[in-house]
Order: sequence, then C-alpha cells, then structure tokens
Amino acid sequence: MAAITVDDTHVYITLNRFERFFGILPNLTIPVEHIRQVSQDDGILRSIGMRAPGLAWPGKALIGTFRKWKFKDFVVWRSEPHFVVLRLESEKWDRVVVGVRDPDSIIRAIAAAVA
Repeated sequence: MAAITVDDTHVYITLNRFERFFGILPNLTIPVEHIRQVSQDDGILRSIGMRAPGLAWPGKALIGTFRKWKFKDFVVWRSEPHFVVLRLESEKWDRVVVGVRDPDSIIRAIAAAVA
C-alpha cells in the first residue's frame, strides 16, 4: 500500500515495488505550494478516465496514470475504502488519488502544511 508522509514543505508518496512496477509510476515528492486542494472523495473512481499506462484490475486495483480529456491522474488504489485526492498545479499530474484506510489524519497533516 502506498504511504503518504508530510513535512512542512513537501508531501511524499512512497509506493511499494508492486505498485511502481505494475503502475509504471515513480515515488512522488510534491512541494506543498503546488497543492491547490486536498480532500476526501470516496466516489472519485467514477471520474477517473482511461488507464494509460498502468494496471486496472476491476474491484481489486487501479494503479497508474489515468487520462480523461486533457487531465492526467496519478492513481494508487488497492481495495482501500477511502481516497485522499490532491489537486495540483505546475506538476506532471493534475490530480493524485491514493486509496487509504484513515484519510482524516492525512488530510489534516497536508492541510496544515499547505496553510
């Protein structure tokens, strides 16, 4: 499962070997000044576009870059019940969507760093 850690200047998303390989994704380091919004959106999967490239295993995992119109999403989900969504500017991806078990503490930490 992807790990999200936060300090005063950056948000770090660390993927395990499986996620990096099958999602064809790197670990991310996002400066907090590039985060426009952080939220919990448990219905986000409905708005994610087509996989290009990555892994899509219905009901089990979505890992990779997903595109819809001109937007690109960095998605890491493996059956976790909740989602943390970061809307970004000046980054390769427009949104980062990560499945998590406890979104409240992560959202609070990121919101405190962004503020």
